[in-house]
Amino acid sequence: MSELPFSGFSELIEKPLIKKDIHSLNAIKRIFLDEPSTINNPFSTLINKLTGKDLANGDAITHWKKIIDNKRWLEQRIGRVISIQAAAIDYFSSQISTTPILSIPVASPAKPVLQKSNEEWIDRIYTPGYHLEKLKEEMMRAKRYKNALATIFLDIDNFKAVNTALGNSGGDQVLTLVVKIIKKTIRTVDIITRYSGDRFLLILPNTNKREAQELAERIRENVAQRTKTISNYSSGISITLSVGQCSKDDSSMDYLKRLVNTLDDGKRKKRNSVYVM
Repeated sequence: MSELPFSGFSELIEKPLIKKDIHSLNAIKRIFLDEPSTINNPFSTLINKLTGKDLANGDAITHWKKIIDNKRWLEQRIGRVISIQAAAIDYFSSQISTTPILSIPVASPAKPVLQKSNEEWIDRIYTPGYHLEKLKEEMMRAKRYKNALATIFLDIDNFKAVNTALGNSGGDQVLTLVVKIIKKTIRTVDIITRYSGDRFLLILPNTNKREAQELAERIRENVAQRTKTISNYSSGISITLSVGQCSKDDSSMDYLKRLVNTLDDGKRKKRNSVYVM
């Protein structure tokens, strides 16, 4: 079926996607072919299926055009095709997130940042169970639309020594600074969650293992470089990371366990490194 029977499909969906991203185009077709009744409000349905947002069809068309523009911009910026779902999530996230990400003083003994944060995205990262909730959600989405999904699991090397040197308040500030550095390094569509203590899980939609490994190296280098101003840590804070790519047969718990084991095995060999599952 080359064209679906609703106004705007050919011009607004098929034409922008058919040459460069046939995978996303086919995924969109499957949405409507699986549920023909949704064609009554097609663009509302499409945005809801991709992002979970509920919009009137007229508003959805306006946003859809901007999503397509955002997809082109992102692809030019990172040099590869990204899925229409990743572009849609990134577009709506960009509308909401306007707060500067990286600017906190670490050297001064202020109150723990994590206990008094106005930044909702940081609070969400520290919500118990958020890491597993988002991993399950993204694995289901990746399997449904046959998109790649990779993850990065990381922890801060010798964090007990950091806490001893800087105190619990300083340790909290280091955690927040590392989170902000990571947030600045990843895409808007990527998800950062706290696993436990000084361990974090990054969920990377539409990303393969090679791309995730390259990102992990950038994060490791950025954290080391941007934490050199911390008292007693002139060489910067180091982190160890493990990288994996989900398969269609993975369960979230088994996959996460293998990712954690890869990190733990790697740390016994050498810290401040990236290990691939």
